[in-house]
Amino acid sequence: MIYHITTYEKIKRMTKKIKVIQGGQGAGKNVSIAQILLEKAAEKKRKITVMTDTYSNLKDGTISDFEALYDAMGLDWSNDYNKSDKDLKHGLSTIQFRYISDIKQQAGKSKRRDILYINEANKIGWEVASTYIGRTHEDVYIDYNPDFEFWAHTEVPKLTNEAGEQISEQIVVTFLDNEMIPASERDFILSRKDNVEWFRVYGLGETGFYSERQIFSYNFAEIPEDAKRMPSGMDFGLSPDPTCLVNLYLKGANLYVDEVFSENNLMPEKIKGAERMSVVDKMDEVAFEKGWRIWGDSANKTNITDLRKHGYNIYPVKKYTGSQIDGIKKVRSYKLFLTPRSTNIKKACESWFFRIDHNGKIIPEPKGHEPDTLAAIRYAVMMMARMGFTI
Repeated sequence: MIYHITTYEKIKRMTKKIKVIQGGQGAGKNVSIAQILLEKAAEKKRKITVMTDTYSNLKDGTISDFEALYDAMGLDWSNDYNKSDKDLKHGLSTIQFRYISDIKQQAGKSKRRDILYINEANKIGWEVASTYIGRTHEDVYIDYNPDFEFWAHTEVPKLTNEAGEQISEQIVVTFLDNEMIPASERDFILSRKDNVEWFRVYGLGETGFYSERQIFSYNFAEIPEDAKRMPSGMDFGLSPDPTCLVNLYLKGANLYVDEVFSENNLMPEKIKGAERMSVVDKMDEVAFEKGWRIWGDSANKTNITDLRKHGYNIYPVKKYTGSQIDGIKKVRSYKLFLTPRSTNIKKACESWFFRIDHNGKIIPEPKGHEPDTLAAIRYAVMMMARMGFTI
């Protein structure tokens, strides 16, 4: 019989000061760390700080885990936990529960602690996290779902002691390491194996792009025969930005997108004898149906006028203050599927994120230039909503 090492045992075997625990859904990392911290609190007098990004996550996450462990051990939670201060007295030790909204500009720079646990660390900024880590004497536990690469991957490995030795180590745990996972949760995770990006991060615990910060997530799929074709979307670009055309298909809450082309250096007008291809030339080359409705970027009137002149049924999208955010919300209301040839849309989805503030909290505003393929999708979906094609 092969003995399988559990999440709890894997974390207990970590020996370096900074213990980075990367894991997927149902890995049991939060409860395992809570159990270890209670054991350390019982050993001798210690100050332990548990921190995460919001009070809601603190209350429903780490505090809930500690309370459940208290109940399992037959201890009196109401007697030891101070709800006002959010402090737990365990033995001679104090376990402080803190969330990012408590943290001012100088947070972490004056108070020291023996042990630190940063829960959902990818939602907390490095500036805050580093001050807490720097003022911790013994152990630092860092856990997160690996939605995307962040400071635990880029900054923590650089930290060394006086001898120049690395003071951190990382492990990856998954639901397979959690012997206490409910059968229903295990079945749910396994049922999503076909969602490759999701399963890579939340099933296998590998660093990926699936994130709340990632504005659009996707799956690959062929277009179902019974999907309804919707008006297409088009964004015009001046080099180095490409001009993009996408076809859209709708089936229930599923939005299927096919990248027709994404090409640089297309001239806005068709000029006889020109050395470069125009947008109209490219449309002719791909044999796009001239009667099919297209919604295009209203900022490029020359392109739209020339396309209409040559028989293409294109109209400018209606823009207004806040239309980009509204359009993003509309696209996110669908489950997005890309055809296998839609490689530029795939790259765009994996590179466009919401902003984060100085504390690492997500701000619902896009960061950087909107990729042109995604703009083309957004234009079409915005107008779909106006025409009543919504879920």
